[in-house]
Amino acid sequence: MLNKEELLKNISDSDEKTAYARALDKAAAAQRKNIPAYTAFFDPFKLKRLMDMVGFCGMQAVTYGGYEGAERRMIGFLPDYMEFAAEDFPITPVEICFTRFSKGLTHRDFLGSVLGIGITRDKVGDIIVEDERAVVYADSSIADYIAANLEYVGHTKVRTGLLESYSPPVSAPNEKKMTVASLRLDAVLGGCFNLSRTRVAELIKGEKAYINWLGESSPSKQVAEGDIITLRGSGRAVIKEINGKTKKDRILITVEIYK
Repeated sequence: MLNKEELLKNISDSDEKTAYARALDKAAAAQRKNIPAYTAFFDPFKLKRLMDMVGFCGMQAVTYGGYEGAERRMIGFLPDYMEFAAEDFPITPVEICFTRFSKGLTHRDFLGSVLGIGITRDKVGDIIVEDERAVVYADSSIADYIAANLEYVGHTKVRTGLLESYSPPVSAPNEKKMTVASLRLDAVLGGCFNLSRTRVAELIKGEKAYINWLGESSPSKQVAEGDIITLRGSGRAVIKEINGKTKKDRILITVEIYK
């Protein structure tokens, strides 16, 4: 059986510890009753940490966020007799439509407006923003509430509805070979997104950067092959290969860039 106290003993952040404890309670219930159970949404960093915890318990645990490739996901704890099925997860896409004249609405605007009607962050998965609508992947228990109560995003009047399913279009990553002076986070992000190191350093210090889904505020932080680095507002990149040095002592790397 799960030993929750042992698994959580090294977690110092109280909010994070509470979130993990609730998820482990779901796992314990699934194990005890031999029924499926589903957690709240977790960001990729917390999701990996929690999956590492339950990996030692011999349980069948799968993750899903409403579509293939979702970043924020739930964990489903399944008994041995069950196989993964996307439709079993309590996730409902909520469509938020606005007019084409309402330009400039961002992910932050939609998230802020959803949270502003009393929804907690762990009930909301990914938010996909398109030309004249956004799709919010929500816990099914509060999807109807969002659709009934969300009237404005910022100052923009919106219309809402529930979708049976939705898969956003998948864009292929752009592979880029480049040279950098060092493997500092600011140097690599600057090369990936064609930004000056000064500008990137400002964004990193402003808590806009992530390494492997964990926030990073130091521009001098070193990155390594296999790392996933994100600059909010610009995109995400995977460091695929570090290919050695050029004659001018610069480092040649290959990255895959997702925007």
